[in-house]
Parts: sequence; structure tokens; C-alpha cells
Amino acid sequence: AVVSTQSGHYGRDCGVYMTSLGMHGISLSVIRLDKEGTLLEMLHYPTSAPAWKPGCDQVKLPQVPHRIPKSPKTYTPKAGILNDRINNILSTIYTDLLSKVSELDELDRQVGDGDCGSTVAGVVKQLQTRTPHLDYSSFSLLLTQLSDIVEEHMGGTSGALYTIGLTAAAGQAKLSGDTSCEEVTVSVLASCLESALSAVVRYGNAQEGDCTMLDVLYPVLRVMQLNSTAHMTTVTALCTQVADTGVMKTATLKPRAGRASYIRTEDIDACADPGAVAAATWVKAVCKCFYLDDIMI
Repeated sequence: AVVSTQSGHYGRDCGVYMTSLGMHGISLSVIRLDKEGTLLEMLHYPTSAPAWKPGCDQVKLPQVPHRIPKSPKTYTPKAGILNDRINNILSTIYTDLLSKVSELDELDRQVGDGDCGSTVAGVVKQLQTRTPHLDYSSFSLLLTQLSDIVEEHMGGTSGALYTIGLTAAAGQAKLSGDTSCEEVTVSVLASCLESALSAVVRYGNAQEGDCTMLDVLYPVLRVMQLNSTAHMTTVTALCTQVADTGVMKTATLKPRAGRASYIRTEDIDACADPGAVAAATWVKAVCKCFYLDDIMI
């Protein structure tokens, strides 16, 4: 569907089309036309493409009030609360995720639409810009701020699910005493991760074993729950190990959720799920920081 706000009409292209992945369902695309009509002319230009059927009819649009877009949320740092350790953890996550962009895009080309790495890169660059202005006075507040940024700048299903997960984790952090970032324990981290995953399962309609990031994050959760009183070097080493194992496991699983589940199994070469690889990357980045610091939370 193509929209023209100048004339108050829209041109509607409907039909049965072929997607690159042979997916089921419907697709709706909306664009703003230029005043000269060049875009519409290009859309309807004759082509020999077998699956493209240009055609247009016009329908009068009803008049609707102009909506003023919301201003983006901003955060002002408070003196004395910026923490070098948290900054280091976030910076390491960003650096490690950006180093995986090409790999994630390549994996996603095999099971999705090839933009997993690009999607991750887009939100990470926004996070890098906004991190110096984050308020670290409480763990729940930090998670809420990260959720807001992800919601605004990370597209696709991944953006929605990470937003849902971070929001649920922030709520659980508040229920757990709303401690400062420095005082967060492994038990609190585990309870926040558990709440996040429960929300993702509820709204994402996926389970562990469906070849998604859940196959990385649930094993990590179990390690944290079983080793909540262990030394941090032990916890991080185990989390790193199960995260890598979870990624390798996704290469052997039949996708039952997400875009990959629409593709015929025989059309997919055995490869790790890109969402699982991304999740393992940030998990291992966090673990690396704590291991190198050799601290107890």
C-alpha cells in the first residue's frame, strides 16, 4: 500500500506475491509518496518479474488529527553515580556484539532475512551514545533505561522481545529490593533473568528447545541458580561454557519459533541460530568482565 498525504488519497496494490523465504501470512508495507509521483510511477513500471503484479486503485482517506510525535526520552547523569565497573561491562558488551555483526548477518541469511547483525549494530551504536548519560543509582533504573533505548532503536521481533525481557527484569529488580548496581547479587541477577525469560516465553510463544536465544539463556539461568553462593570466577566460567554449548545445540535443533521455522528443514544448512549467538555474546562479555575483575558480587 502506498500513501499520499498531499492528495488525501492512497494507492492500494493488492495481490498474491512470493516472498524470498516462502513464508505464510500477509505483509503490509506503507510509504510516503513524493509530490511528483515518481515513486508510484516506479512501483507500477512494467516488469517481467513473475511474482510482481503492479496495479493500483485509489480510495479517499478520512481526515484524521495530526499527531505530534513523542520526544525521545533522555537521561541526565547525577553526580557521583557513574560507575566505572558498569561502564566497563556495557562497553565490553557493545564491543563484542559489534565484532559479531558480519557473522550474525551471514547466519541470518541462511535462516532469516539477513539483517540480524545490522539490527544489533544499530541499537548498540545508540546505546554507546546514550550510556554516558545513564543513571546507575539503582539496578532497576538501569534496566528500565536500557529497555527504553532498545524499544526506541531496535527493530524487528528481537527488539520487541528484548524490550519485554528488560522491562520484566527491571520490575523484578525493584521487587528484590531495588539495590544499587554495586550491591546486586548473583541471586538477584538470576531472579531478574528468570522474570525476563518468563516474559519472553509468554509473549514470544517460544520455549527452550525451539532453536532460539532461549537455548542459551535458560542454561545460563540454571547455572546462576545452582551456584548463587559460589565465587564469581566459578559462576562466570560455567555460564560461559553453557552459553557456548547452547549455541552449538541450536545448530542441531529444528526451528519451531521465529522466521526460521517457516523455512523447510531441507533448505537449511546446519548452522547456529543468530539470536542465540547474539545472546551468548553479551552473556560472555559480562562474564569476561567479572572474571577479569576476580570479584564477588
